Amino acid sequence: MNTDRKDLSMRVPATLRSRRRRAFSGTLAVLVLALSGGLVAACGGGDHATAMPTTGARAASATAMPAAASHDPGADAAAMETAWAARPDYVRNAPARVQEAYRYALERPDVIQWMPCYCGCAAMQHRSNLDCFLRSRMSVGAVAYEEHASYCDVCVQTALLAKQRIAEGRSLAEIRTEVDATFGGNGVPGTPTDLPKG
Repeated sequence: MNTDRKDLSMRVPATLRSRRRRAFSGTLAVLVLALSGGLVAACGGGDHATAMPTTGARAASATAMPAAASHDPGADAAAMETAWAARPDYVRNAPARVQEAYRYALERPDVIQWMPCYCGCAAMQHRSNLDCFLRSRMSVGAVAYEEHASYCDVCVQTALLAKQRIAEGRSLAEIRTEVDATFGGNGVPGTPTDLPKG
């Protein structure tokens, strides 16, 4: 049987081909940005910015915490403190602003999960600014820190802007609009973050 490549590609469902193209495009974008220095430049700009660590250096630290704490700012304060006390060295040894942003991500994921990040981390499969600080749960009740924000000024600025505006009494929709206006014009695609509900 003589089957050419075009015939085979027609047999693969369109959705699978589309997913493969997006995955390849994301990987290619990260590679191009990393090779050109764009990923470090997008994440840089602050006095604490450092070069992007190698792939092997991105280990997560998991800490037990009640499931409700990930979405409820009034969750068990003792569990929150335990999770903060167990933060990894790349957070513990970071400048005060970076630590403040990580602490806010831990305490108020219900805020920054609605904020996009415009540092280029969409190519890393991040869905919102929250993914820059905390990884998806490895198990129920576990918090896993993400190293990315420890060297990315855009991530930190986004979280701290959200923190400041919440303290001023602004709505999530207002904060989202400001984040988009402040960081969205830098030519770097934002994360595919849902709009705040309500």
